[in-house]
Amino acid sequence: MYPDVRNSPSKGKAKQADAQKWHSQWWDFHPLAEHIQRPVAWSNAPVILGRLFSSSKQFLVVSPDQILNNPAAYEPPNVITVASNDHWLFAYFPGRDCDGVGCLWQRGYSLDKWTIRDYWACERGAGVVNAVFVGAEREWVTYPDGSTSRLAQCGPLTPVSNPTLLTVTQAHQLNVYFLRTYASIVKSLTCSLVQPCYTAENMSQVAHDPPRGPKTSRLCVAASFGFIFNEYVFMVALRSRRYPLSDTLRAASDSSHDLGLSLDMPTDNQLDERPPLLDWNSYEEEQMIELCEVKLRFDGSCMAILTVPLPPIYHPGPCLTNFVFVSVPASKPDISTSPKASPKKDKQPQRGQVEPPTAYLVASFLDFEECKLTHSPCHIEVAARLVGDRSFSPRILTVAAPGSLSVATRKATVVVAVTDPGGSIARGAAKPKEVPVGNLLALQLPDLSDDPDWDHPSILAPVNRASSDSFPTSPSKLLACAVSRLQTSVYTLPRARITSGSKALTTALQSRRSTADISHILSLPNTPASMLHDTLFGTLTSYEVNARLGTANSFSMVDVMGAAVEIYRARARRTENDDENEKYSMLSRNALNMCSVSACLAAFEDCKEQEEYDLEPVWQLISLSTWVVAFLEDLMKECVFLAHLAHPTPNMSLNSNEVMPKEEPMDDNPFLRDGFTSPFQQATNQSPLATPILLHLVHPLALTNLRAVVFHVNCFHQYLASMTAKRENSQFARDIMLDLVSSSGLDLKALDDVLSAAIPEASAIPVEEIMASFAEGHPVPAQHELLKKTIGSLTTSSAIDRPRLFIKSSDLVDGFANLSASDRPAGDDTGMDVVTKGRLLTQNSGLLCLRCGGRSQVGGEVMIAGHSSRRWKTWERMWAARCICGGSWMGGNI
Repeated sequence: MYPDVRNSPSKGKAKQADAQKWHSQWWDFHPLAEHIQRPVAWSNAPVILGRLFSSSKQFLVVSPDQILNNPAAYEPPNVITVASNDHWLFAYFPGRDCDGVGCLWQRGYSLDKWTIRDYWACERGAGVVNAVFVGAEREWVTYPDGSTSRLAQCGPLTPVSNPTLLTVTQAHQLNVYFLRTYASIVKSLTCSLVQPCYTAENMSQVAHDPPRGPKTSRLCVAASFGFIFNEYVFMVALRSRRYPLSDTLRAASDSSHDLGLSLDMPTDNQLDERPPLLDWNSYEEEQMIELCEVKLRFDGSCMAILTVPLPPIYHPGPCLTNFVFVSVPASKPDISTSPKASPKKDKQPQRGQVEPPTAYLVASFLDFEECKLTHSPCHIEVAARLVGDRSFSPRILTVAAPGSLSVATRKATVVVAVTDPGGSIARGAAKPKEVPVGNLLALQLPDLSDDPDWDHPSILAPVNRASSDSFPTSPSKLLACAVSRLQTSVYTLPRARITSGSKALTTALQSRRSTADISHILSLPNTPASMLHDTLFGTLTSYEVNARLGTANSFSMVDVMGAAVEIYRARARRTENDDENEKYSMLSRNALNMCSVSACLAAFEDCKEQEEYDLEPVWQLISLSTWVVAFLEDLMKECVFLAHLAHPTPNMSLNSNEVMPKEEPMDDNPFLRDGFTSPFQQATNQSPLATPILLHLVHPLALTNLRAVVFHVNCFHQYLASMTAKRENSQFARDIMLDLVSSSGLDLKALDDVLSAAIPEASAIPVEEIMASFAEGHPVPAQHELLKKTIGSLTTSSAIDRPRLFIKSSDLVDGFANLSASDRPAGDDTGMDVVTKGRLLTQNSGLLCLRCGGRSQVGGEVMIAGHSSRRWKTWERMWAARCICGGSWMGGNI
């Protein structure tokens, strides 16, 4: 029983003692009993607001005109669901004394651009209770040895429809909305979930026929979908409640105002047929969970639905608050017990039994007896058979969601949020805005015991507000967004204490989905810096294991480096240490440069025709060449600064009779950096050879890409130099390219020769050391000797002209006052297009990458003398959906 607030002490020490306590009241958990689910994007108006994690960018999803023209007639959306590929969005807006509206949106190339694809009306009493998109791709999983594979199909297949949306309505109906890949109209099918029903696409049915409301007072208030691995059949669990019909309400209203006076009016025979008066005790939730088996089939031309109701699950007692399905795939066959392991039948080992896929229904209950908050056991049902229960009393289980899955051990978990009915605040401290009100727990299935290998992070909430209304999880099952009446919070889900994030990162890269939740975890201050290395190293190990086993990787090494851009950048933004910020900023910048070199190489290869280059995008290729030359200048400057390490000066001459001249005092020389410490060395106290930009000279992949792009820039320069310009535009392009190379202080042909000679030696370094350098973001000690040799070859050859490298013509014109030993690092120019390396036009709208923060105007038409460059457009389309670092785009003004 909660303390009576009316009789609480108000004076003296009793008041001070009471101020150190906090208590939740029954109304804090009222949404649990009433099934009030607030979607993540929640407002007081019939609109959908979105926020791009983990930025502060917010955007508005435009509602249908029917809602915009009369916003007071509609409630905020109570159902919001997004497809697994983030391309489709559905929301249902309940009506206020009118029909509700369901709307389907389709996403553009940027995450904040959503257009209405279709919308339809839903009658009162037939509103949407739950919705889900089906037809998702098979899920990727990563095993402990680093290998990856795809699980079996989970749910029905929809090969020729995209999207396919399932909705459960208050009328106990299942609606299927689907859009054929070759059609422009959304079609729908409807089937009952409480009686056997069959509906096919070729049967007479009107598209967009609004679902009809029920003819009884029984409405569905909650529903859950259960998809089973390797089965096209799925389950639907329903929770119903009885409500008064409108005619019944009218009859009660008429009777309540009957004063017993005779008005001598003619008697209406229909009054005797009025429904009986209200019996409020009959209007309550039914104490059972209804189950229905659904088969969604496609025979090659038509789609059909078959529903078969199953015996319900009865639970006389407390109030049902949550129920969710958790599916476990079949066990992986043991290769060692395969019959192929032994040719003799009598000596064959017995094949291990492959456990079939399993589905659990997890339900939680809440008891409000006499304002007392207790929690009754949490049940798991398998084919209507109880296999586990647990009581959390006096704590309250507010939400439950499927947790991570260990395919190797077939250990499934369910994540629950358990809150306390009250607590205390430390004495003497100021009253905090938020206090720990509970924990997130990972429960093992089927016994519902705490998983000992997982931690249990705390739930923070404002005092006296311990309840959460919804709990959606991130794609990698690492973060959860808890929505309450006052705020939206992001929590770290329970995770293993001893493992890195390599399995999650590998799975995310294989699935081609966002890694923002993984980067968020690795950027937290309590995450050790070593976990960044372990995560990237483990991901590279999985890449090598898959390549060795012949498993196709859906991601490349450049994709891993793109994920490193996000991880390093997130770490730099969260740290408060200046040295740490400089360190991770340099690592992020260099990782982005590696992605840029790879993108520039692809552009030159796409625009090359045998020994010639396509000159329609000549200015775009010159922009790429300008960036490449600027990057090479920064790299060569670093080599010149470290030349003394490659060629140490002896203390005395080999000839003892030779007289050494007396050393004269010298001013600071920008070409000699003896005793000078680079910013990265200051931040890490490591060897000068561990500078991130030098990784391009020792890592086989980075070195190969760098040499190839140097080769293309040199060939493009020679091709333009050999041409006779016939028009003014061609003359300008030719002169700019010649000036670019001649003023750079670099001999591209000699540079190409030195880099080509270093590739075999870089590839001969052990694979573990190569992966370690990739994970660290800079050369490791095992590569230092090769690095010294390469630096020596570069600084002693004709590849570098030091005066031209360090002194530019603009410096001579502007004076030596602004002369510096190093220019702004490549990639830091905010006015440069991160993809095309051209200048951004302020009058045009652009895109902003959520991963690297770069801006772009990619996608515009490339016109040269009235002709469009087909090759350049093909290359640009590669980056229409994602940045060169692999990040997603969002709209942003330049």
